[in-house]
Amino acid sequence: MNRSSCDRRIRVVLADDHALVTEGLRSLIDRQPDMEVVQIVQNGRELLDFLERAASAVDVAVVDAQMPSNGLDALAEIRRRELPVRVLILTAFGDGESMQKALHYGAEGFALKTESPTQTIEAIRQVAQGRLVFPRAAQRWMMSGGRRPGEASALSQRELEVLEKLAQGSTNAEIAAALSVSENTVRFHLKNIYEKLGVANRTEAVAWFLRRGAAR
Repeated sequence: MNRSSCDRRIRVVLADDHALVTEGLRSLIDRQPDMEVVQIVQNGRELLDFLERAASAVDVAVVDAQMPSNGLDALAEIRRRELPVRVLILTAFGDGESMQKALHYGAEGFALKTESPTQTIEAIRQVAQGRLVFPRAAQRWMMSGGRRPGEASALSQRELEVLEKLAQGSTNAEIAAALSVSENTVRFHLKNIYEKLGVANRTEAVAWFLRRGAAR
């Protein structure tokens, strides 16, 4: 997502039907010099309505997976409509079904409700920078669950290098700099990776990489 200024504040939408969660996060975000809450909504329908009007004024949507008018359904619709918003999914520890759906729909990251709210704040920063965010508990779930890893031989050595950098949280620009190639080349490699692995997006590709590492 393009940013007009490197020091503009990260604009956040909070989507959760629990006032205790949203007010707690808003209070914490309000104390951050680099963030602001631009809207709070209570369900997926309200989130989509707001983003249709103001997606260009939002950087990150923090979305509860289990809120009414399901948060994961809203994520799927955000992707279908190609709204230019990065999505951080709030989910409960061990909620494998929600994680699997969020991976498929291309969430940029997960924040676990069982962890400190300060970790959610840092996750928002990382997602806003174009990184994928997986808490350790989510990584452990991906390593032990979901679909079995595909064949690593399907990928070239350079594609594996790109995927490893992606799993480490690097942006396309950082991957390009590390491998001394252009960002267009990185995007080309990612397209090939998705096709070879039969995945839809960066998030699913990283999940594949983590499961492959656990299976070796």
